[in-house]
Amino acid sequence: MLTYDEIDAIFETDRVKEAYDELKKRYNEGERSVDLLWRLARLCHEVAYRSPKNIRKELIFEGKDYACEAHAIDANHFEAVRWAAILTGQSTDYLGTKEKIEQGGHFKNLLDEALAMEPNEFSLLHLRGRFNFTIANLSWLERKAATMLYSAPPKATIEEALEDFEAAYHLQSDWLENLYYLAKCLQIKGEKNKAKKYLNEALALPTESDVERELIGEARHLLGKC
Repeated sequence: MLTYDEIDAIFETDRVKEAYDELKKRYNEGERSVDLLWRLARLCHEVAYRSPKNIRKELIFEGKDYACEAHAIDANHFEAVRWAAILTGQSTDYLGTKEKIEQGGHFKNLLDEALAMEPNEFSLLHLRGRFNFTIANLSWLERKAATMLYSAPPKATIEEALEDFEAAYHLQSDWLENLYYLAKCLQIKGEKNKAKKYLNEALALPTESDVERELIGEARHLLGKC
């Protein structure tokens, strides 16, 4: 049986499926500790990241359930809150407009909780940037739907999203996803030379997963607009 220290050493390696299978077996046998749940949630995220697009959705929602279960047990456990926020945010990519807006409020609450604990955690800063980017780019119909669901619909600007992506960049400069969204904000603002700088940094990075290869394709496409 793998210890938690051994599981932690496996994160971000090609052995994540082995660790996922180990913790899933322990979960199915009845273990429900926060330490197991947040790690199992993270492993769902990492296995999904290395998997073809057609099976990512199931893993993301599975991971979200584990993370939210951990958060329900201990709302003050940072990793439980962090992974509940990350996987709730990722799950919205697979939802329709109404559900996405409903879940968006829950996602932002989790994100605020996690950032209150660790205000300089780069992945959370990136996620807040993604939230602000999405809100800033809502269509008229989406804004109307948000108005019907919330008495005070969330508001955000591209500048606020850019500020978070820049903060994440200063903490983790070689993160492909953050570089792409940083460039996307700058391209929208008309700052094409700055956008090109970050896109070229993104294109110089090695790719190890389907998600990264898809992002590289999007980065090349965006570079063509600059």
